[in-house]
Amino acid sequence: MNITPSGFEETLKLIAALGAVASFIWGVWVWDDKSKKELVQAEKESLRLAESRRIESTKPFLERQLALYTEASQVAAVLATSIDDADRRKAKERFWKLYWGELALVENSQVEASMVELGDALKLDKKQVELQQLSLNLAKACRNSLDRSWGVHAWSNPDEASNNL
Repeated sequence: MNITPSGFEETLKLIAALGAVASFIWGVWVWDDKSKKELVQAEKESLRLAESRRIESTKPFLERQLALYTEASQVAAVLATSIDDADRRKAKERFWKLYWGELALVENSQVEASMVELGDALKLDKKQVELQQLSLNLAKACRNSLDRSWGVHAWSNPDEASNNL
């Protein structure tokens, strides 16, 4: 194989041209790969930010729901266990305020049904032993509702909460 100076120059030019094309293709590939990775990272960050915003916007509702459910359960417990007429009268008054107002903002259908049952029992002046079971039913309905609202299953299975520590 005889390579003449002009053939050698042509070969060098060809190699240089192929090298330039290969460098260009490599640069485009690296740029494309980096762009795709940046896009995936931006999408992840966008999803994280959206989830963070969702949590922050839901937080006031969840906190209010927890506070009202706790209060409704406490009021029901007083109605079911107290022998002090003044305490029972106060608790009954607060129960009806929760029933007709604030609690309706945050309760689910199960809590609503439990409140209706307890309200019907109060209207019929049922005995405390019956109110005790209805109070427990209300507390369990609140717990189940909180489990779904918060998405933390420790509400419905408190034993799991200590296992996750």
